[in-house]
Amino acid sequence: MKYIALTIGPIYKTLSTAKKTRELWGGSYFFSYIMREIISQFKEREFIVPYIKDEKIFNLKEGLGLFHDRFIFEAKEGDIKRVDEVVDEVLKNLADNTPMSYTFLKEYLQVHIIEKELEDEANPILELTPYLDTAELLFSVAQYQKNELNLMLKNNNSFLTKDAFGEKKPFLSLPEIAMNDLTGNFNIASMLKDDELKIFESDEFKKELKNYHKYYAIVQADGDSMGKVIEKLKGKKEFQDFSKKLFEYCLNSDALIQNYGGETIFAGGDDLLFFAPVVSGNKTVFTLCDEISQSFNTEFKGTEATLSFGVSISYYKYPLYEALEKSRSLLFEDAKSGTKNNIAFSVTKHSGQTFKSVMHKEGEVYENFKLFSSNIKGGEGMDNFLHSVHHKIDSNKIILTEISNDKLRVQSFFDNYFNEAEHKEYREFFEQLTDFIVSSKSLDDVYATLRFIKFIQGDK
Repeated sequence: MKYIALTIGPIYKTLSTAKKTRELWGGSYFFSYIMREIISQFKEREFIVPYIKDEKIFNLKEGLGLFHDRFIFEAKEGDIKRVDEVVDEVLKNLADNTPMSYTFLKEYLQVHIIEKELEDEANPILELTPYLDTAELLFSVAQYQKNELNLMLKNNNSFLTKDAFGEKKPFLSLPEIAMNDLTGNFNIASMLKDDELKIFESDEFKKELKNYHKYYAIVQADGDSMGKVIEKLKGKKEFQDFSKKLFEYCLNSDALIQNYGGETIFAGGDDLLFFAPVVSGNKTVFTLCDEISQSFNTEFKGTEATLSFGVSISYYKYPLYEALEKSRSLLFEDAKSGTKNNIAFSVTKHSGQTFKSVMHKEGEVYENFKLFSSNIKGGEGMDNFLHSVHHKIDSNKIILTEISNDKLRVQSFFDNYFNEAEHKEYREFFEQLTDFIVSSKSLDDVYATLRFIKFIQGDK
């Protein structure tokens, strides 16, 4: 059987230049649009990846870029020439409908097409992926004088927004995302037109504003051990079922993100990239990550596949491209190193101070993490209390580390230091904290989690 595979780029190079949310979304959707337009001309072919049996993937008008940067399909005679022609037609159409020139698009885009004859029993994903990986490394230096794509995304990406949403649509700014749970009481968008800083200083907001409303999360997720899952696939039906599971996972994840108050930048294959408020209602961004994980686990139940996350929480004025790079680093250098199936997160404060941690997403430690990271009770009393606990743990790290495997001694430690009448209402908290410390292999994880809830309480 003969197969054709295609990969397109440079995606990350494009995204890394974005300074606003709409530029980041537009850069991502741009590549998804091109892949959709190419694939739509070969609907009658049998695709291995992505899953295209569901027609709504071509007509979804919800702003979601569902097409990954690669595809593989069973080829017929003459298809390799036709794919090259279709790519050219798509670029010419873009040049006709956007400020970008055909010459620039040909120079900027890295499109690699491979045709390969494989044995009938071969696994086309396993066989062709190394060729696509190698092709992507052969990055040609473009000769364009100015980056017309960046200029379009910065000044006018109405062509993309109309295609994605069916109409022109303003993309939420970082402050709007950060303050999503206030939109029911305030028209955030109208208040942003003058000076973003005035919102945070407004008397109207003072009773409602929390410290975390000045921060946003950018999250990247990627599947673990997907190669092992692919290795076990045999036959066309299993390949297509695999692609369908990824498609359903992407749709479900986007629904969860939207319901939470976030904005999906990209959802294709096992990759996710999205913005989210740190807190939304009675949930935190870690609750959302857990819900997405559960959706992924449902689709890939019975396999070795898991999902890891890089979560970068930053001040709303922090450069977007740096927050994007930080989330990518957290995912691939922290969450996916060693034992996978992790959430790696960092919080970069307005002052520039940063703390981070890596949490494995299973077992008692993770259950304690979810419990503590969702503690958004708030109030001055809680904030002062957490400040005291945080300080006491910080100044007694050596002692707590030595006794951390002895529940009674840890319990006694907190009983000794927090024995005033006002501490009685926090008895359950200390019981949970003790369990967290005893179950955890690293006091640093507990410390970072407490710093996170202290941060969302007001961070004195």
